Amino acid sequence: MVRATLRGKRHPSPMQLQAWFDGEAVDGIGWHLASCESCFAHVEELARLRNVLRLAFADVGDDAGVADDAALAFDSDVDAADFDAASEPPSEVSRYLVARARWRTRALVAVPVAVLLVAGLVLGVSQVPFHGALSSAPGPRSGSATGPAGRFGSGDYPVSGLSQGSMGGSAGGSAALRTSASSGRSGSGPAAGLGVGGVGPLSLAVIVPTQGTDAAQGSQVVEAVREAVHEANASGGVAGTPVQLTVVSAEDPAAVAALAGQVTAVAGGFDAAAPDGVPWILPADPWAGGDSTVATELSPAQAGARLGQNLVQQGHGGTVGVVMGTGPDTALETGLAQVVPVTTVAAPSSGACVPAASSLESEGVTAIAVAGSPALAASCAAALGAMGWSPPNGMLLAPSAAYQGVGGFGLVPTTTLYTVLGLPWPEGTSPGAARFRSAVPGASSYRALVSYAAVELAVQAARDGALNMALLSGGVWHNDLYDFSGLSNVGATVVESNAGVWSPAP
Repeated sequence: MVRATLRGKRHPSPMQLQAWFDGEAVDGIGWHLASCESCFAHVEELARLRNVLRLAFADVGDDAGVADDAALAFDSDVDAADFDAASEPPSEVSRYLVARARWRTRALVAVPVAVLLVAGLVLGVSQVPFHGALSSAPGPRSGSATGPAGRFGSGDYPVSGLSQGSMGGSAGGSAALRTSASSGRSGSGPAAGLGVGGVGPLSLAVIVPTQGTDAAQGSQVVEAVREAVHEANASGGVAGTPVQLTVVSAEDPAAVAALAGQVTAVAGGFDAAAPDGVPWILPADPWAGGDSTVATELSPAQAGARLGQNLVQQGHGGTVGVVMGTGPDTALETGLAQVVPVTTVAAPSSGACVPAASSLESEGVTAIAVAGSPALAASCAAALGAMGWSPPNGMLLAPSAAYQGVGGFGLVPTTTLYTVLGLPWPEGTSPGAARFRSAVPGASSYRALVSYAAVELAVQAARDGALNMALLSGGVWHNDLYDFSGLSNVGATVVESNAGVWSPAP
């Protein structure tokens, strides 16, 4: 097993790259691949070779052909390498798949091709050019050397490092990455970072967790943001200049703080707030707010009022029973009480929500609301299912419950959950959701969709002028994902779920 590191070396050896590709732990390879297009291209060739061989020797048996591209492909962006050096190398292999053919035909063609690919790798890796400091971020999407035709279609990416530490550390190590991330390659030289409202290229950052249970969502968010940046640059960037992107780990407060004065805005992301004074556009956090924030979601109090108004508009009468927990979502009850009659009961300090739900059922409430954490919402949903109780007007939740996957599983089938969301659900039927799924295949995270939309809003606004809070608050921003009048999300919608997918309520 190869255990070498990259200390003192510009590039890993072919043997080290092969070992990393085969799943062996080679310290620092993941971070190096995140910053070196040539080494990343070498690994992509390994991926291509493996798939050619897989096609050549797969026992298919009929003309149905190989499995779907998605089943053969690796994760389709470099983000996995950013966060996990031991993870499978990313690749976009679908472009290399030929028309479906029988086993023998594929074998006759693929085996010579495989031999040529191996020879090319052996000869080519010794000529890998040096790409600069390891603090630079990756350029193009995996599998795309030049990207689709667009304003920036040739040359090298303008890259400037914004490193707060070594790139060779763990997933949560101290590092911030900057790249233009264009859909092609720009021929210009290094681009300087910008302060808020500066004149020059639009420089965005996304902050995501890279450790723990939220790391997978963080990876989806980065993939979505990079795709949105690629699309923006393919259509001309901003004022003829590629949009730049910085990716920062939420576990690295020093790197987050260093964004101040270096980027124009933070777009999407979650688990860490933007530095003071830096606009945060559409945070993928349900509770985010503040003077420098274009909030994605309504506040819990606003969501409560909207849910109460929906009950009234639907002709639903009676009293709403509220299970009161702790935290920012307790304000859901405040908003509800402004519109409909409510009665409250305290959530248990520990354990299941059954006693609180039973108390409200005995009072004859027509709907139950949870003014508390997503964990409390999940507990109360499970309690209703265990009790076999389906309140006539359903269960009302704060937006944070949808973020955490509380979607109606385990409830009595006739029970509908309601909340308010600022953007379409990624698995929904809206045109914006369908476009997002097409742009970022396999991404199912609402946070990823929010972050994708955040880049689009930032680009739309920056094409009107220097991006700052004054510009954002004075404009109207709209597409098939978002609808803002200034900083107000006028597209926020009451949504319902009884099978885990949130869709607009009738």
